Amino acid sequence: MKYIFFISCFFVFSVYAQDYHLTQMDKTMTIWNPSATSMHQGYEKISLQNRNQWLGAGTQFMTSYGMGEFSVGKTRKSDKAYAGIGVFFSNDVGGDSKMSQKAFGTSVSGHLPLAKGHWLSAGIQTAFCNRSADFSRLLYYSQWNGSSLDPNVYSGEENDFTSFSYLDAGLGMNYRYIPGNKPNLSSGQFAFLGGFSIAHVNSPSLNYNSLTTDRLYRKFCFHTQMKYALDDRSNMELSAMQYIQGPHKETILGLFYRAKFRGNSEITNVVNSQSILMGCYFRSMGTMAPYVSLTYGSVDIGLSYDLDFGTISSAYRHSIEVNFAYTFTKKSMFNGNRLR
Repeated sequence: MKYIFFISCFFVFSVYAQDYHLTQMDKTMTIWNPSATSMHQGYEKISLQNRNQWLGAGTQFMTSYGMGEFSVGKTRKSDKAYAGIGVFFSNDVGGDSKMSQKAFGTSVSGHLPLAKGHWLSAGIQTAFCNRSADFSRLLYYSQWNGSSLDPNVYSGEENDFTSFSYLDAGLGMNYRYIPGNKPNLSSGQFAFLGGFSIAHVNSPSLNYNSLTTDRLYRKFCFHTQMKYALDDRSNMELSAMQYIQGPHKETILGLFYRAKFRGNSEITNVVNSQSILMGCYFRSMGTMAPYVSLTYGSVDIGLSYDLDFGTISSAYRHSIEVNFAYTFTKKSMFNGNRLR
């Protein structure tokens, strides 16, 4: 029985030596690449995201994320260097033992204009993280009472999981091109973003119990996003992300079509757009996730639904993920001043 227990623990710990998974990784890029902090149009931005993985399964994982981004020195025309500050949290919990990963951290970024429309950004990140679990919630074969598994029967297993905390750090950089520094793309124009980041650069120790010590693999991320204007009212958008973390590798591709009902102001450069985005994410682990989002001025809401076709699909097939973002586009929430 102990053999089965330790094999199960090894599987769980091996999974948790990696990071949790999100399909809409381009919506949470600021948590993986700190140089993306405050890269948006406008002043402050609040982002929330939640994923419910493996719907209908006995074992589920719930991942939540939130971030507030603030700009320092940004101008209305976005033609001068400025800094970005971000404060974020994440919480991932799953399994019968409610094993969880929690993180609270900050990001700082700097954005430097190279030429009109061309930007170079760099950023660093630090976070306080905690991992915990309650193995008393687990049931073992030794608790079989003759007809069912009985939690009141002594299992004979020791619960030596230790809740522990650690400091984490990350860094990243990116290059972006936006024609004329304008949020609207005219027919035939394209915009580009490319970046690289390293998460867990300090490879923190994971002390699951008093006998073993694991280390969290560094996570290397390469990502790009491209937009091409079919005409003044519609865009094709492509996102691609490659993650490498120890022996684990994953590729996420996204292809989308955006239809605009109303564009941004060309005179004030303020984001007032209204549009719908439709498309699909594809993950190398055998997942296809249709996605739709609606942008209405400062508000952006999106929904994706994962359909698993890989090896794991024999047991788990469905996951749902939602995101919400609100951007203060016309004036700052702190001093009431409009973008200059």
